[in-house]
Amino acid sequence: MKTQTELQTRKLFLHVILLVLWNMVGAYVLINYAPRLSILGMALNLFITVFSLTDLFPFASWVSLIVATGVFAGSAYGLLDSQTDLIVSSVVATAVFLITAIICNIYAHVVRRIDQKYAGLQQVADSLAIYDQATNLMRWKYAKQTLITEILRGRRYHNDVTLVLFDYRERDQLSDEDIRENNKLAAEVLLAGIRTNLDIAFISDQLGLILPETGYEGALVLTQRLVQKLNRQVGARVVAGLSSFPEDAITEDEILLQAKAALQATLGSEQTIEVYHNLSSENADSPILEVPPVEEPEAEQDQQQHVNILESINLDDDQWVVWIEGFDNMDDLAHIDEAFKAIDHIKGINFLFLQENHLVIKIRSSLEDLIDDPSAFPGWTVVKTSPENRYLLIRENKETVNEG
Repeated sequence: MKTQTELQTRKLFLHVILLVLWNMVGAYVLINYAPRLSILGMALNLFITVFSLTDLFPFASWVSLIVATGVFAGSAYGLLDSQTDLIVSSVVATAVFLITAIICNIYAHVVRRIDQKYAGLQQVADSLAIYDQATNLMRWKYAKQTLITEILRGRRYHNDVTLVLFDYRERDQLSDEDIRENNKLAAEVLLAGIRTNLDIAFISDQLGLILPETGYEGALVLTQRLVQKLNRQVGARVVAGLSSFPEDAITEDEILLQAKAALQATLGSEQTIEVYHNLSSENADSPILEVPPVEEPEAEQDQQQHVNILESINLDDDQWVVWIEGFDNMDDLAHIDEAFKAIDHIKGINFLFLQENHLVIKIRSSLEDLIDDPSAFPGWTVVKTSPENRYLLIRENKETVNEG
């Protein structure tokens, strides 16, 4: 079964062929029924074709039709002596121009549909890109998954994990272009100064680092060295805030919150680096968090990781998270997009991220309960559900795939 995009592309080529053939037929008609004005008629017909296909503004084909008809009728009135020839030539030319405008209008509509489709798919592909194209840094929504994994691993193997956030002290005085340029320069410094096989440099509203197996003391040494390099090479003063697991936080949300607090403390002082552990230790009543060792099988660890990811996704009452099994390449995006838009109860689709060979999406549905409705996803099999997390794992039926 062909996808809608493939069918629209076929229509596009058919309309091109039809347009070429019609221009040939139109030229023949004009030569035979309006011989004295045939050259003008063919020129005006070409004008309609070119002007309509450029689609400079809405209704361009109809505007060009009116202009061409007016020019031809005026020329016929001035050049033709016989009223009969005038009427016949004008009617024939108008008919040729009208059919040309209709074909061109349909062609332009198909082109717009294809452009919108590819623009939407490109937007989805960009949103699923793990690394930011401008800086080559991991995007935060993927880095957060790494942070969740490292904290779970840290709990099991008694490893430290440190989160570092960087920002510009004069951010309010920087233009968007300045920030983008500084981010590129800062990214080069970060990538050159970390263990690329272990540490994760990411970008969100700020730049940041996830440092597995690194406590706040080691992270402080690394951050000091990086901030010095950044302040030499970036056109703005860079400051940083640090937070560590398990000293400052025991969850990914807590460690992010504490790192932001340390960063804000830095921005509000003359310091270039602040460690949340130092801030919290100034308060005698603030205990250091202790995390008991957790021994759990790898399967349970992976399951807990997925649970953490699900719990981090905000959902409205009519929204569900759907994990689509067997996502192998980006070509599947168009198929999935079309398949879900064809389901009546689905009112909106938001592509979230890739997790191994799963595409994770958030849908808005008019059905109250997708889990108990066996016909909620025609052509798909529901493999696993989680009512408390409003989550479904689905797999496309083999017969549907074969038909596609």
